[in-house]
Amino acid sequence: MKKTNIFKRIATTFATVIIAISANTFSVNTTASENESDYTAMADRVISLVNEAREEAGLEPVYAVPYLNEVAEERAEKCVANPAQTKIGGNHFVTLINYDIAPWSDVAETTATGIATPEETFNYWKSSPTQWATIMNPEFTHMGVGVAYDPDSTCKWYWQQILIEVDTFEVPDGNLDGQYIPATDEVAVQSEENAQITGDIDNDGVIDSFDYVLLCRYLTNQITLDSAQLESADILQDGVVDYSDADCLRKYILGQIEEVPVKL
Repeated sequence: MKKTNIFKRIATTFATVIIAISANTFSVNTTASENESDYTAMADRVISLVNEAREEAGLEPVYAVPYLNEVAEERAEKCVANPAQTKIGGNHFVTLINYDIAPWSDVAETTATGIATPEETFNYWKSSPTQWATIMNPEFTHMGVGVAYDPDSTCKWYWQQILIEVDTFEVPDGNLDGQYIPATDEVAVQSEENAQITGDIDNDGVIDSFDYVLLCRYLTNQITLDSAQLESADILQDGVVDYSDADCLRKYILGQIEEVPVKL
């Protein structure tokens, strides 16, 4: 399986999640609990998935806004202590949004807990009619996504998505400071129908840093993989999934090797 493309920002994004592996040591922090850049990449991945779905439905994309990402992250962090909360300090979540920075005429949020990856979070929202209707609302123009992780908390992972319709009375051109559409920082792959691709451990059709994170979590006994995932994780195709496979996957994502599986 050959790489089809590596986008220009891949080195920056993957540098935050790729973990050093040597023959004698394997140091890993796959939870991203102390790595803000990992959270940014995960949030941008959710926004990309949302815009892909909106495009398929013939809707305009929503712009990510750094300020709204910060608000969503604050909301997610506060949900660690109380996952079911709908208010912050007794106030509705909208009170977190500074109207002078992000003036809105309509606003909504979606939440998810206990889910470790952007793809699974997106699919959870897609399975919820209420939350999916929010995401597919054609009036929304801007959004922010926040991620929080606490291994000692009830749900461990907390996701928050805030969507707004910008108030064009306050902002006639409809643009907010720093707005952007996330690039898809991933290695695109071509798949056969119903086939599990070597390296595509989460089976989402791309080989990217999220597959590497899953493999590292498996190797450090944080998660289990099913038989299809183990087959995909066997980058060397030697019948054993170990740190050598993780090293090869890391090198592939960074463009240091040209194809997977790696032939010995």
